[in-house]
Amino acid sequence: MQLTVGELAHGGAALARVDGRVVFVEGAIPGETVEAEVTQRRKDFWRAQATTVLDPAEARVAPPCPYFTAGCGGCQLQYVAYPEQLAQKRQVLHRQLLRGHLEVPIEKIDVLGMADPWRYRLRGEFHVLRRGGAVSLGFYRKHTYQTLPIDACLIHGDAIERSLPAFAHAAEDPAAGGVTALQFTWAPGTSDLLWAPYPPGSADSDFGARAAAWIPELNLNDDSIGIDDAGRHFRVRPETFVQVNARQRDVLYERAIGYASLVTTDRVVDAYAGIGMLTARLAEHASDVIAVEESPYAVRLGELNMQVNSCANVRYLRGRVEETLGQIEAPIDVLVLDPPRAGCAEAAVEAMANLRPERIVYISCEPSTLARDLGRFSTGGRYTLAEVALVDMFPQTYHIEAVARLERTG
Repeated sequence: MQLTVGELAHGGAALARVDGRVVFVEGAIPGETVEAEVTQRRKDFWRAQATTVLDPAEARVAPPCPYFTAGCGGCQLQYVAYPEQLAQKRQVLHRQLLRGHLEVPIEKIDVLGMADPWRYRLRGEFHVLRRGGAVSLGFYRKHTYQTLPIDACLIHGDAIERSLPAFAHAAEDPAAGGVTALQFTWAPGTSDLLWAPYPPGSADSDFGARAAAWIPELNLNDDSIGIDDAGRHFRVRPETFVQVNARQRDVLYERAIGYASLVTTDRVVDAYAGIGMLTARLAEHASDVIAVEESPYAVRLGELNMQVNSCANVRYLRGRVEETLGQIEAPIDVLVLDPPRAGCAEAAVEAMANLRPERIVYISCEPSTLARDLGRFSTGGRYTLAEVALVDMFPQTYHIEAVARLERTG
């Protein structure tokens, strides 16, 4: 069918309509006319793939990665010139905020992109594909659980890319037959690579040694790794969260610190604190910081990281945000949160709002839950949205990272 597509939806597909039905068209840029093939029919919408571009946009470029055109599900936007990727993501974020009844002019959304939007990922997870006696690593094809074998990935660091054949060879041993996926974390600026199998514990005791024999230039570790950030050193484990884009992590955290507007007498709560990379930056500018984190692994590493980096004014509280904040005595001047993609439980929003911080800084990797939670904070005029920025942590993909500042009004 022939379609002229409109706005880009969150997820990377452009919108079109056929007889009043919404069609999500992948591989198309807003404004283009394309021939498209329907790939999925559902009651409330269809999915389609652009097969021929009849009227290409000026922003259309040739995807540099051969696996993109082969159906790899890791990237969605390689065919869109990078400045246009940023412009489209800004519009997606703006529409989500409007749907959350948050009035902010689109030109007020700062966009912080990358000078070089490639080779930025320091962590990745690759699926193990076995065919006969041969093993390869790869990503799922779009909208399937079928693995596409790859031996190169332009958005991952070189160290991770170089490790793929080595770990594929290591997985050929029958003793590694239970390994279905491998996660890699690279420490930028070093030769240190952290690896972890899935399911946990499925790799045999010689797995790492077999891989290391193929890549002697890398230092492999299966327990933890040290990553530097803003002049500090942090231990990271496979099960703990770390921002995967080190260059943009610095941009994101610096913007968050700016939004916090800290003075040396401020008391700060860092909710969903993880292993403390942002916590340590907050501690440098505040009187004391209370880090709230549910994961026992993250709390243990966070406390270690605070000791290593001489952050004596940080105290960790382990538990759910909604169950833990009641232990914190007022006043709190600034609250910072970086929750998972699902956002905050409504009870967590209420617990944070009840602390009545003067400023709230919300970091989010999902614009729909960001808009929902900002709306909850703003209920009854308690807080107003003052500033918001889009920090492009995930070029070539549809994923959107944003940071917002709320100010107390009630």
